[in-house]
Amino acid sequence: MSSQVKVNMRVCGKVHLIEVVMLPDGNFEVKAETKCDNVKEFVEMIETLSIVDLTDKANSKVWESVKHSRMSATCLVPAAVLCAAWMEAGLLSKNLAKAAGSNSVEFF
Repeated sequence: MSSQVKVNMRVCGKVHLIEVVMLPDGNFEVKAETKCDNVKEFVEMIETLSIVDLTDKANSKVWESVKHSRMSATCLVPAAVLCAAWMEAGLLSKNLAKAAGSNSVEFF
């Protein structure tokens, strides 16, 4: 199985499909279907995540990779990667996430 999320970044006009699958060794492989070179670079930087990367913000490869990638600080992909990984790890209920449908940032 895998966990998938879609990021619709209307501000830049790009949609990203993020997929996370748990590997036999307990780590998590991250894949992205995207046309954004910055998101591709970010996902290549993280490639696989450990449970520590999901639970320890100070030492997470996700946040370290955000700092070293060209991705905009306002991009929602890092949060989406963590949401998909948390679902795959059982830290976030897939049923709850699917029932909620989406999270959003609203501009007004």
